Amino acid sequence: MPFTPVTERVAVKTVPADAVERVRRELSVSPVVATILAGRGLTDYETCRRYFNPDPANLHDPFLFGAMGKAVERIGRAIDSGEKITIYGDYDVDGITATVLLKRVLDALGADCSWYLPNRLVEGYGISADGIESIAAGGTRLVISVDCGVTACDQVEAARLRGVDVIVTDHHEPKWKLPAAFAIINPKVEGCGYPDTTLAGVGVALKLCQALCTARGAPDRLWKERFDLAAVGTAADIVPLTGENRIIVSHGFALLADRPLAGFAALLELQGLKGRRLSTHDVVFQIAPCINAVGRLGDASAGVRLLLCDDPAAAMPLAQVLVDANRERRAIHEQVAGDACAWVQATCEPERDFALVAGERHWHAGVIGIVASKLVERFYRPAILMSIGDDGMARGSGRSIKGVHLLETLDECADLLEGYGGHAAAAGLTIRADRIAQLRDRLNEAVRRQLDGVELRPVVEADAAVRLEQLSTGLLRTIERMAPFGPGNMRPVLYCGGLSHRYPPRVVGSNHLKMNVSRNGTGMDAIGFNFGARQAELARARSFGLAFTLDENVYNGKTSLQMKIKGVDL
Repeated sequence: MPFTPVTERVAVKTVPADAVERVRRELSVSPVVATILAGRGLTDYETCRRYFNPDPANLHDPFLFGAMGKAVERIGRAIDSGEKITIYGDYDVDGITATVLLKRVLDALGADCSWYLPNRLVEGYGISADGIESIAAGGTRLVISVDCGVTACDQVEAARLRGVDVIVTDHHEPKWKLPAAFAIINPKVEGCGYPDTTLAGVGVALKLCQALCTARGAPDRLWKERFDLAAVGTAADIVPLTGENRIIVSHGFALLADRPLAGFAALLELQGLKGRRLSTHDVVFQIAPCINAVGRLGDASAGVRLLLCDDPAAAMPLAQVLVDANRERRAIHEQVAGDACAWVQATCEPERDFALVAGERHWHAGVIGIVASKLVERFYRPAILMSIGDDGMARGSGRSIKGVHLLETLDECADLLEGYGGHAAAAGLTIRADRIAQLRDRLNEAVRRQLDGVELRPVVEADAAVRLEQLSTGLLRTIERMAPFGPGNMRPVLYCGGLSHRYPPRVVGSNHLKMNVSRNGTGMDAIGFNFGARQAELARARSFGLAFTLDENVYNGKTSLQMKIKGVDL
């Protein structure tokens, strides 16, 4: 049986009634709002107060990192003696924003500071031997990595042998052996002492800047003004928007709206976002892809130059380079995505293939990660795609599904791999091309064993069941106060059952489903983006349920509530 796109299953979260009632009483909110908050563990007044008012005063002491004092002392010595420091970044948005953030703060503290980003297509991910050699030859004796380095044992040792100290700041999962760095600042390293393990790479860099400013008596504004960079990198890296990440993103988005860096201002203007309060969606789907695009196509340095630029006139052409690169990236992505989807449908079977693993010579290495995400979304299987080079090596990127820890799954295949790293949801790897078939077989078996009969079908979980008459502008405004939304704090999904059609559903635009539904005399518009294929089955249904987010639609100057469909329950 050939693969076809999967459909979702709808479920409603079970929330203890006593917790809902406690929240309703303490906060004087509606039962719907109380159910949403209680379902997220926000069950008392103080917790809810902090949630609705994210305050930088509640950030943790950066010196809770066990190695922070040692790192700050070494950087301080370099600043005081005029020793050259090089920041070694990564080529994605998290790495680029972390590089710029640390560079701006070190410059303000008087450091002699430069930066280095690897070329994705030549050096690959992380600290490279060529990069270390180039940096050491340039006279640097202190390297600070951002968003990479925790698995770079050989490269850090090579730096040590060249007389270069390396301070690693990273947020990726460490392996069994840590590099012999001067200091490692990574909340995922066992015993590091830091209570928030969900920081992005740029979040870890921000904590280093916070510590440096504290130790050197510099004003807090030096690092707090850089919440904008930290917010973009954090949102783009799809880390949980809880704890410190929620504070960083909330205040960073405010800075982007009120007084953005010249580079951000140029990007916002070119993307039609100037002058508005940004959402996570705006950053993830409009700003981050432009910054990412140059790195995906090879040289990520254009992103760093844009965000280091303070001249609005000079920033605009630099931003245009990123926008043009993103346009080129999209064209390449569409071609590779078409090939990859066709490969799945031609060669894979749902009852046999629990992981999708493929590699081709003509697939561009810079887009295979986002194409893997597309395969996961469409077929709901972990997916790893690889670009095969002329040297016979395949360099790949993978994305996973709930219940499959991708890095741990790759651990089971370590003997086949030349190198790999990542976390539960995403990973990168290098393998000899002639071993791809073996990797496919091993991963397929490992995933089948992990899932152990679990239905390979995405679940749309609603925060609360509601009646149509409970949907109001007041409810929408409360939901909007729960922003910024993202992993760990997704926009609330509501569920309403027993619905019927007021008018036949129709397909509009590019495969979108437009509906008007009713129950007990109350009606409401609904829109399902990319739900056009469901028109026929919904048209036949006399009663159905919808999982949706509550939104507003503005048409001909009139604003009305609208359901944005996330799942269909037939």
